Amino acid sequence: MGRRGSGWRVLDPQLRVIQETLVPETAGEREDGRHLTVDRQTLRRILLDGLEVRYRAPFERYELLAGGRVRAHFGDGTSVETDLLVGADGTHSRVRPQLLPEAEIVELGQTEIFGKTPLTDRARDLAPAAAIDGFCVVAGTDGRFMPLAAHEFRHGGDDYLMWVVGGPSALFPADLSTMDKRDRRERAAELVADWHPHLAALVRLGDPATVGSTTIRTANPVAHWETVPVTLLGDAAHTMVPQGTSAAVALRDAALLCRRITERGDGPLLTAVESYETEMLEYGFAEVARSLASASS
Repeated sequence: MGRRGSGWRVLDPQLRVIQETLVPETAGEREDGRHLTVDRQTLRRILLDGLEVRYRAPFERYELLAGGRVRAHFGDGTSVETDLLVGADGTHSRVRPQLLPEAEIVELGQTEIFGKTPLTDRARDLAPAAAIDGFCVVAGTDGRFMPLAAHEFRHGGDDYLMWVVGGPSALFPADLSTMDKRDRRERAAELVADWHPHLAALVRLGDPATVGSTTIRTANPVAHWETVPVTLLGDAAHTMVPQGTSAAVALRDAALLCRRITERGDGPLLTAVESYETEMLEYGFAEVARSLASASS
């Protein structure tokens, strides 16, 4: 868990604050709450604790069986029969195309390079105060943008600054996804070289192992399908523009599905799954629409 921030801000390329939304201070307010940051790798380890995880066995396909069960087939030649298969495998889900072949993922013509810079003394000197004290986005007038946010562990851990350099895909090399991580980091620095010099310097201090790239996508709404013992969760169901909420919505999905299943008593499993899907699609695609509108404004 990270230290609390004071809110979020929008900065211009010279790091002047042009908009801010601050979290009001409340006397006696608890130190844990919705305005904290969470390290994803730490959260991932917590969520996987106690689970059996198989690696190097990618999902290939499923088949619906008599009696309302499902068999999942994997790339290593094995298969598993179960009561419910949950596709929680993200935007590039392999479960979704079989369950919903009509579902559309839409490229928005934007690309981003991302990474983490260790919060050394040098990085702290370079980072905008708004990035250390919360979340900020440096916004250009030509479609370029650069989110920045520090994660300072409250109880141990190596503090870091998360950064993203994004913009129209035409600004990025066509072979970006196959480039060496150090080359991608350098390309990100070059893309903001005409902005405040501290920004490119922060990128160049980034840990190459953390550097990646992706394109920005959204999903077209889908109508509720006939419920079977296969369902979707998170970006596999409702891919959305990165706005800091997609992971939270995925966690909401997981909690709702768990609640519907555990509260059903002796009722049919598929009735619980159908209830989950109906509610998930409503709020999930509402957030898809909100994130798209926010990114377009």
